[in-house]
Amino acid sequence: NRKGDIIGLTCRVGRAVTGHTDMIRDLVESGHSVLLLGRPGVGKTTVIRELARVLADELSRRVVIVDSSNEIGGDGDVPHPAIGGARRMQVPDIDKQHMVMIEAVENHMPQVVIVDEIGTEAEALACRTIAERG
Repeated sequence: NRKGDIIGLTCRVGRAVTGHTDMIRDLVESGHSVLLLGRPGVGKTTVIRELARVLADELSRRVVIVDSSNEIGGDGDVPHPAIGGARRMQVPDIDKQHMVMIEAVENHMPQVVIVDEIGTEAEALACRTIAERG
């Protein structure tokens, strides 16, 4: 509340829903970049979670998830099972997400980088840098 007292708790549960990637599987298999847009609560993160699993487990790609809010891979030491064999890099400070994105490419040589939220110019520039590195 306005006094800083805790008066409620929000708990978000990451769901594993299969079949959500069928609608864009051809785009994903082609290797093109994909940007998902939509209102809050329509399932974008659920689709991203399933995409990570499909890319890593079914298409044998090296996938790194840059997880700033821990909504894709969970916030525990063990990643959410719904991401399959994808690697997850947690972002310790949201202001440093762009640096974690670059670190993912430099240190893990991914074929696919998944980022849940891109909201700053630095993050957009990091996306450009990643794309230019192949």
